[in-house]
Amino acid sequence: MPFMKKLWNLKIKHNFAGKIAEFLCRMYMRLRGYRIIAKNYRCGSGKNTPYGELDFIALKKKTIVFCEVKKRKRDSDFLHALSFKQQKRIMAGGMYFMRKHKKYKGYYMRFDVFFVRFPLHIRHIKNALYLERI
Repeated sequence: MPFMKKLWNLKIKHNFAGKIAEFLCRMYMRLRGYRIIAKNYRCGSGKNTPYGELDFIALKKKTIVFCEVKKRKRDSDFLHALSFKQQKRIMAGGMYFMRKHKKYKGYYMRFDVFFVRFPLHIRHIKNALYLERI
């Protein structure tokens, strides 16, 4: 398997690696029966948006899931991947989405976080963030 080892050790740009991680997480959710309704959702208009960007938003039955993906090289780095400020931004972004899309009124909201380590380690934490923290 020297070919596979060489393949996974390729140097790829940080931004591109993040996009691959997001893609893998979207496929992970789709395999579990979720429908992806938005990816890289910008919360507002213009270059600097008030609530930033949500990596992707998934839907299953009456639950909307706002997903944040963090790619790290080591598992130990996952502990410090999301600051309190980032958590507030993600939750505020979810609220912004709900205000703009009235058709989802009455749906349950959930904030999930994915930690990805290449080549293929995905850790999915459901309900990682709670609205009462805002």
